[in-house]
Amino acid sequence: MAETVTATTRDEKHDRIKHRLNAELDGISVRLQRDARATIADVNGGNFLDVAQGIECQEQEQLIGSRLMEQARRLRIAIARVDEGEYGVCSKCGAPIPPKRLVAVPDATTCVACQDRLEHPGATVRARANGHVDEENA
Repeated sequence: MAETVTATTRDEKHDRIKHRLNAELDGISVRLQRDARATIADVNGGNFLDVAQGIECQEQEQLIGSRLMEQARRLRIAIARVDEGEYGVCSKCGAPIPPKRLVAVPDATTCVACQDRLEHPGATVRARANGHVDEENA
């Protein structure tokens, strides 16, 4: 009986997480579709500053679009991880990802420590060279 309650609670939790991730993904899709329909700035003719400003605007829109597409890709991965029972588990070390991190970064696949090591790969080597050995990394 306790196993059934635990499984039901876990399924409800996964459903809530998937709902939140899907809602975020839907928001990105709406924004991408809206931005795709927006008129492209005319960069032909006009003076040099008008043309430069039009090109800059287009480049910013392309950058925003590519970032949104990357975020959508990461959210789809997170949804797949929920389905596989791996959501909230660090893909590098297997430790649980803190709930506060998942609220802040719902598509996180690594715990804070592993993400820090990914972003600063030489930090541990430099710390050891300077005599500052982290207990966790020792």
